[in-house]
Formats: sequence, structure tokens, C-alpha cells
Amino acid sequence: MIDLQPLVNKTVEFAYRGARLSFDLSHALFSSFAIDTGTRFLLKEIAHDEALARAESIMDAGCGTGIIGISLAASCPSATVVLRDRDLMACAFAERNCWRNGIAARRFGIDGAEAEPIAKRAPKHKNNEPRTKDVLIAPGLLGEADPFGPFDFIASNVPAKAGPAILERFVRVCADSLLNPGGRLAFVIVNTLAPLADGWCAASGLALVKRVAGKGHTVFVLEKAAPPAIAGAAAPATAAPATAASGAAAPADAKSRLAPYRRSGGDRQLGRCKAKVSGYQGLPEFDTASFATGLAIEALERACAGCLVRDFLVAEPGIGLAALWARAVLGPARIHALSRDFLALLATGANLEAQGAPVPEYLPLASVDLPAEPAVLYDAILWNPDEIPEYDDIAPAWRFLLKSAKAGAAVVIVGAATTIARFDKAKPSGMQRLGEKKRKGFAAAMYRRVEHAG
Repeated sequence: MIDLQPLVNKTVEFAYRGARLSFDLSHALFSSFAIDTGTRFLLKEIAHDEALARAESIMDAGCGTGIIGISLAASCPSATVVLRDRDLMACAFAERNCWRNGIAARRFGIDGAEAEPIAKRAPKHKNNEPRTKDVLIAPGLLGEADPFGPFDFIASNVPAKAGPAILERFVRVCADSLLNPGGRLAFVIVNTLAPLADGWCAASGLALVKRVAGKGHTVFVLEKAAPPAIAGAAAPATAAPATAASGAAAPADAKSRLAPYRRSGGDRQLGRCKAKVSGYQGLPEFDTASFATGLAIEALERACAGCLVRDFLVAEPGIGLAALWARAVLGPARIHALSRDFLALLATGANLEAQGAPVPEYLPLASVDLPAEPAVLYDAILWNPDEIPEYDDIAPAWRFLLKSAKAGAAVVIVGAATTIARFDKAKPSGMQRLGEKKRKGFAAAMYRRVEHAG
């Protein structure tokens, strides 16, 4: 069971359409001290929306901690509500916030299987109207086909960092396939991107119902045309959202899912080898390798010298540069990737698959969800710490590394020099320090597992 309590920064109260709610916020996710202005603005502008009131299916796209989706779930108790985010930590926090408000929820992993619940029993909560359906939470990318759709209402505080191309596609896909006829899309966007959004909306074919500009954000509400009524004909039924049994995961073809995110492609020099690499919008190193990756490859080359590597693990792999190097130089039978970022996992898999390597085995979250007893023991591990403000993940990371590394395994930890110094200071007795490489404010510390954890 995921223990998210160490990541909770603040709990805030919120009232919406008669529902009394509370939300846990985190430094690990967007808006860690208060419900952000854009979210409040969007919820205010759709509070009395007639299409929302009659909606039978609702999606919160890019849900974060779940504030929009849970507010709509609490105030639309008979609707099926789906929450999506590419950050698996966000999906976990959204489930936690459902639990905090006494709302039953089911969360799915990247393989479509139902995840273990965050908690077994809901706490005492406000006397809100009971829901008849579970909220469904699953990882996903913005603007892709959704097996739970189509929807009568889609709401989103769209992330500006996703980039205009992805946001434009989101609006277009909502119009093409994510919305039922007569359904509505409501999103809030920062004012600097509002003029672009005007163009996306006009090109989408959706009718503009409302456009409200605030001090820093603009809300757009758009409607998909319903088919013309024919005298004497029954009204067309809206498509029912898929159930969990029909599969929570979106299509498995990583290449097609990633196509809108692809920004570069070509040969990259990775240590002493070259590999064809695709770079993706929203992930680091989409056009060139970082100093940290270069250091990591140098350190792995030294630490793994003479080792037989069957299982290689990389934490927070980005677009998979270190995994591609490992495939070419270490030749592992299996590559494993651990990340909270669904996009990074897909990108790593796609780049490996393009080289003829098997898609890696995934561990979906970071240090708060590391298994107590790993299913695999690794011969080599590259650990990129997921640095979260106000949260020290060094102790759980070392516990995982001790349990997961085989006797004699090489472990390389790479990051900011100050972070690596803290890791080194906390080094457990089961790890022998082999040395360190430094460059441009980054460091890569090398260790050998000298005894197997009993």
C-alpha cells in the first residue's frame, strides 16, 4: 500500500455546489499550498452549466491531485467520473483525496490492472450526497483515445508546460472522439496562451458557449453539435463509458501514442556507442544528452567492468538514453525502468523497441511505492533521485537499493553534487564505495553491493 502521508504538505477545505470537501496537497505536485486560481476559476464558471448538470459521464483530463474531478463527482453523484494524469503520483494522490472525502474510487496501473487501494477504510467525512458509482482513476496522456469514453463533459486545467502542439491536439481530439454529441469541453488556460486557444477552438468545429477572461486565466466552454432531430425518430443514445472490465489502459502501441510528442530523432553518441533516439516534448534531453547522463554512463562503464549483467534497472529514465547505452554495452537480458512519469516509461520503451530490444519491465512509482520485497534482484542499477521539496527520499531509496541489488552488483547514483553528497553520507554498510565522477555541478557515485540483504 502506498504511504503518501510523508508527501502531504497541507490539507485545505473547499465547498462546491453544496458539497463540503477537503484536499491533501503535496510539494510533489502542482499547487502545493492552496487550490490554484485557475482551478477555482474553472469550477466557478461551470458550477451552473446545464450540460454538466445532466452529464452521465465526466472526465477530468490532467487531474493532478483530483480537485476538479472530485468536486464534480461530489456534486454530480449519479455520473461516471474518470480522472486521468500522466503522473502516477498524481493518480495516487487523486485516489487519496477521493478516500479523504468518502468517495469510493478505483485506480488502475499502466497495464490496466486495478491497483491496490490507497487505504482500506474511509475516514469520517462531510455529509455529502452519496455516490452510486466509483470514481475511476488511471494514467494517460492528454488528448488520446480513452476506453472509458466518450464523455458528456470534459473539464481540464490544461498544463501550459505541455506545449501548444499537445494542447491544440487535446482540443481537436475532444471534438473528434472524446465528446459525445451535445457534450461540452470546459478548460482553463493561462492568458498568455489564450490567443492561441482561440484559434484551436475555432478550428475544432466545436461551438463556443462561453469565453471568460480573468486576471491571469481564461475559461473556454465549447459544445459538440448534436445530430439534427428527425421528426418521429427516437433521440440517439449517448455512448456508455467503458467499464473497468473492458480495460483501463489506453492502446498499447507506444509509437502511435507518442507520435504527437515526438520532437527530434537521429543518432546520439552515448559513451562509446551510438543509438538512434527519438526525443519527446515534455521530457528532458529531447534534443541532447545532459551532463548527468554523460556522467552516469561513464560511471556505469567503470562500475560494471567485468560484471555479467542480466537485469539492469534505471530509475527515472527520461527518454531512455542510459537504457539504450546499457543495451548496447552491457547486453542485459532484461531492462527494467522505474518512474512516476507515464510518458517517460512509454518513451523509454519506444526507444528500446526501435533498437530491437524488448520493451522494459516497468516499476510504476518512485520511492513511496517501492516494493518491500523486490521481485527481481538486479546486477546493475542506475538511480536518478526524484528530488521533491520538503521530502527526503534518501533512506527509502537506500533500503530499496540494498534489497534489490545482487551481491556484487554495481550501483550508480547520479544527480546534483549536493544531493549525491547527502546520499554518500547516508551510505549503509552493505554498500562499498568505488569512487565518484563530477562535472558541471553534477556527480555520479559508484558502489558495489558487498553482501546480500538477509
